[in-house]
Amino acid sequence: MNVLQVIFNSLNNKVKKMVAVKVSFIGYPAVGKSTLMKLLAGASPNLDYIPTMGLDFGSVKLGEHEIKLWDIGGQKQFEPLWNSFLQGSYLAVVVTDSTPQNVLQTKQIIDFILRKNSKCRVIAIANKQDMDGKMGAKTVEDVLRVPTYPIIAIEEHNKEKIRYILIKELLEATGNGEEENE
Repeated sequence: MNVLQVIFNSLNNKVKKMVAVKVSFIGYPAVGKSTLMKLLAGASPNLDYIPTMGLDFGSVKLGEHEIKLWDIGGQKQFEPLWNSFLQGSYLAVVVTDSTPQNVLQTKQIIDFILRKNSKCRVIAIANKQDMDGKMGAKTVEDVLRVPTYPIIAIEEHNKEKIRYILIKELLEATGNGEEENE
């Protein structure tokens, strides 16, 4: 049995009591939230920036479980919806483009989530690690103070990496699978 199979089996045992598993992607505009969702769904990333207007939904099958993916547009007018958007999420994936300015702004999102949604596990994706002027993932993690994973979302070979991150973090978020996230 390979490592992914062991992880899938573990996830299967942990989430049996859950009806649906919600994972929310949140971050400012043009950081790669929609690209990550496309990557998870197996679609080729679009290299042209198309802003998410409002909400976008998707799903991905991990083992025997359907994971519901939610993506909220990063524009300022959607910020008042963040609290409602995050309700029921087992995992909030906060995406940054790894630039110093965006990382500092992203810290505000994380602080908001931790204040309003204490049961929701929060991680960060330090996207665009191939860009000039980016901060390394460890530095981003030091600023954000949540588990942070480096990635380049437009590279299709990172599909398994992001799936692995999701599985690993959902296992952390669900603990023993007995507590319900409200």
